[in-house]
Amino acid sequence: MSVRADVETLRSIPIFSECDAVHLQLLAFSAPRQNFSAGEFLIRQGNKGAAAFLILSGEARLSSTDAGPLGSFGEGSLLGEIAMIGDRPYSVTATAVNSMSTARIDRELFMRLAREFPEFGTAVFGVLSRRLDLVMGDLEATRRQFEKARSFKSV
Repeated sequence: MSVRADVETLRSIPIFSECDAVHLQLLAFSAPRQNFSAGEFLIRQGNKGAAAFLILSGEARLSSTDAGPLGSFGEGSLLGEIAMIGDRPYSVTATAVNSMSTARIDRELFMRLAREFPEFGTAVFGVLSRRLDLVMGDLEATRRQFEKARSFKSV
């Protein structure tokens, strides 16, 4: 893939949708390519989120020790971004289904871009903040439903 194609792929990912093309070009150009063979792990649940992976070709299967199989993701998917940005452990394991090519976005690269171009960080964190607001709204709606529900004791 060319840097231009990588930029368009990054722009299609919600957390980068509001970022300037120049910043995405820097990210795409600076992110090293990493290939995986079928059966190799991209990320492992519980390991520190050192990087996110933009899938350029191939497919990865996600799983969790708690929930089991979670589905497959292919070209144009970004895996591990929340753990990478938050410097948290990965919450899932991603395994290559077949030969894969990825762009590895290391936390250090991401944070350097956010420091040197605050508008990049503001755009990404703005999207994440709105996503968190939506999740909190969903949790509040669920809480209200539970409050209205009849007790299991009365059933």
